Amino acid sequence: MNKRILSVIHEINKNNHCTIQYLSKQFQVSERTIRNDLNTINDLLSASELPLLELKSEGRIAKSTEFSNILDYVSESDFYHYKLSKEERIHIASALLVNSSDYITLSTIADNLFVSRATIINDLDDIKQYIKKGNLEVFSYPNKGLKVAGKESDKRYFLMNSFKGNTTEQDIVANHISVQAGNRIVIQKIVKEQEHFHKNHLTDSSYQKVILYLGIMVNRNMQGEYIEATKKETKKTASKSNK
Repeated sequence: MNKRILSVIHEINKNNHCTIQYLSKQFQVSERTIRNDLNTINDLLSASELPLLELKSEGRIAKSTEFSNILDYVSESDFYHYKLSKEERIHIASALLVNSSDYITLSTIADNLFVSRATIINDLDDIKQYIKKGNLEVFSYPNKGLKVAGKESDKRYFLMNSFKGNTTEQDIVANHISVQAGNRIVIQKIVKEQEHFHKNHLTDSSYQKVILYLGIMVNRNMQGEYIEATKKETKKTASKSNK
């Protein structure tokens, strides 16, 4: 049970006209992710001997009059009581640093991870080494904090890799740090239009990667961070290389 699923439960409970499309837009995730969340909620309903959610036409979600009873079996504090492993702390702290366009302090990282500043200090060398694997480097500035230096393209690739792994690992990162921006529904529509125009459809895996990258791109651009310009090969340079 993660924070988003808890939020979905509350949304369904208070909204009598929920649809998969609405929840997808509300939580900025794919419709497939929402369907998976609904399966998890139905598992909980089944274990609690409560009527299951049903999907009607046009993605409408039908609930029973007993649905609110599910709140007796979940707690908002459950998510915050989840203890991160050291590896998870390193992955999240690294993504937080790389995603920041400004200086970030150890205290800020600690607050985001719900741990002490001393814990982050102990993890710092491992965090730096982990970021270094992405061709990036962490610098410490007195009275300012930490900042990551390196190519913007490497930063975006690093952030994309932060969402590799199973769904649980992705949820842990996503619940602590938002690396994407823009309306996911609009991004998906643009990609599908281009697939149709070029008559070439992406595999499900490639499609998800494109959507993830575009969301990261929008987020980085909104922070004023842009891909470095690629130097064009001049005729003179091309002539020398041919020789």
